[in-house]
Amino acid sequence: MILVTGASGQLGRLVIDSLLEKTAASNIVAGVRSPEKVADLAEKGVQVRQADYTDQDALVAAMQGVEKVLLVSSSEVGQRAAQHANVINAAKHAGVSLIAYTSILRADSSPLILAEEHVATEALLAESGVPHVLLRNGWYQKTTPWV
Repeated sequence: MILVTGASGQLGRLVIDSLLEKTAASNIVAGVRSPEKVADLAEKGVQVRQADYTDQDALVAAMQGVEKVLLVSSSEVGQRAAQHANVINAAKHAGVSLIAYTSILRADSSPLILAEEHVATEALLAESGVPHVLLRNGWYQKTTPWV
């Protein structure tokens, strides 16, 4: 099974829609703070589990039977590293075999203030011993037209 955290958000929804084209809904877990927000996913057969980044017990329960986790970065600036640590610890506790994390493009050299939390999360992933993939999205980068 694959757990997508932040499944009620824009990226989480897009990922689940894509997964539904490739695997059975019963193989997908939508991790959300408010399960009622994704009732439509449950109607499609996706398992919906409470997975609030601040609730360690809920995260551990949400990870049961899960093989892979997509950790969609928290939107709560200043709290991301601690929230992500909760997800990583729950995944480790549950024996998850892979965590994919939506980090930031060039996290280790980015001048953006929010990069610090992504660097901290990447370090937590490395320390956890859980195999992981860093998805370094460029959506925070200003684009420059070709000259």
